[in-house]
Amino acid sequence: MSKTKNNIIKSIVLSLFDDDGPTPKIYWPEMMDESSRLLIAMKTISLLMGDTVYQNGTSTEDVNYFGILPFPDLKLNGLTYFFLILDPTARGNAKAATITVLIDEDDRVFFYENMKYLRIIIDSAASKVQTAKTLDENQVIMDELKGELFEFTSEIKDPFSLKRQIKILMTGLDRAGKTSFLHAVKKRYSKIIKTLPTKGVARSEEKIFDEQNSTISVWDLGGQKTYREKFLEQRKVYLYNVDLLFYFIDVQDSSRINESVDLFSKVIDSLIELEEFPPIVVCLNKCDPDIKKSGDIRANINAIIEKINEVSKRFFIKIFETSIFDGFSLISAYSYGLSQLSPNRELFENQLKHFAKKINSDAILLLNENGIILSNFSRIGISEKVFEISAPHFQTLYKTFKEFKLLKQDFLISSGITDESKKIIFKRITVEKYNLYLLMFMEKDLNLDKIEKFLPKFSKNLNDLIQTYI
Repeated sequence: MSKTKNNIIKSIVLSLFDDDGPTPKIYWPEMMDESSRLLIAMKTISLLMGDTVYQNGTSTEDVNYFGILPFPDLKLNGLTYFFLILDPTARGNAKAATITVLIDEDDRVFFYENMKYLRIIIDSAASKVQTAKTLDENQVIMDELKGELFEFTSEIKDPFSLKRQIKILMTGLDRAGKTSFLHAVKKRYSKIIKTLPTKGVARSEEKIFDEQNSTISVWDLGGQKTYREKFLEQRKVYLYNVDLLFYFIDVQDSSRINESVDLFSKVIDSLIELEEFPPIVVCLNKCDPDIKKSGDIRANINAIIEKINEVSKRFFIKIFETSIFDGFSLISAYSYGLSQLSPNRELFENQLKHFAKKINSDAILLLNENGIILSNFSRIGISEKVFEISAPHFQTLYKTFKEFKLLKQDFLISSGITDESKKIIFKRITVEKYNLYLLMFMEKDLNLDKIEKFLPKFSKNLNDLIQTYI
């Protein structure tokens, strides 16, 4: 079922954290009842700010987050931008502010499909609010924002689906390991042995949660010469509306590195031609543990990275060294790619940061039931890679102990892994209907009571974000 609507925007609210707390300062429609606008102000500012006070603020550049939040009591979904307004009279020399655009919850796909444009015009309005001197000036700014949003929505002619349609491409030369990567991520190890070269395109569906607001379609493109020529010829079919691209290069096959980089360059040129700029995850694949430090492999990797960076300057690229014999390297690359699809990725990290501060944790990872890393936070000096690598092992250990009823409490604690002053806690938490897992790297003064004290509010905030994760 799909539908078209010209009047998609239901409400717009500018909120400030002033002496009275989170307060809706300017709102449309003007007849919006007080309880509704207060709910919007309180939820957006308290969720995004937490208990943070921005002390001695001299810049507003580092504190800004976009996110999609549900307002089930109002049957609305909101795209919220959280930012700061420098104010020497305010506590911390800055005021927290949010601009929230609200639509019917059934129309939430509109936010996902138009996020790029919406972010630009809301960010522009927020920049003007930061320099405005009076409430009247802010009223003019918000009226202009409403006008831009209404003009944009009035031009939408194509119907939009009730579910977000996400398209992920897996591409590269034949024998680069694309299909084996997918099997290994899903822990379908028996299928890896039977894997044959992909003919044409193999489509499958991905799920991060059993119930989600999106349909994630993964296109595994055959890398043999015939298929990649067809793929490039019909780039308007394959590369149009792509949300995320994984590109695979076999680092062991020195004879085909130039050919692989050449194909990557052609994919980049095709994307630019179509004005598509998805995040790209480059997997330097078959970087197996027993050979990854060899001189030849390191030379290949350095040469590939240099060439990739040369041709992809207009794109957001993340490079991973991967191997089916190193399960975490696959999960890490795949998790990172999926996280780029979430409009709430900044909000998740912000929540982990607030929680880490409360419980005195150096680093936190949040995983789903399948070991996919949903978000992470770490302080400077923490080896994020080492910490992440341990996550799936703790999850396996936890589930094993749980299965054999060896856990008296719902968490694992280990110490002495890095040094005696550090401890790692692995804990299951329930967020809405989902089992999620936290891996926490703790200081010496381990305080489980403190974790239990702050966990309910942390879980509640995650509940709001999980509903619109992807």
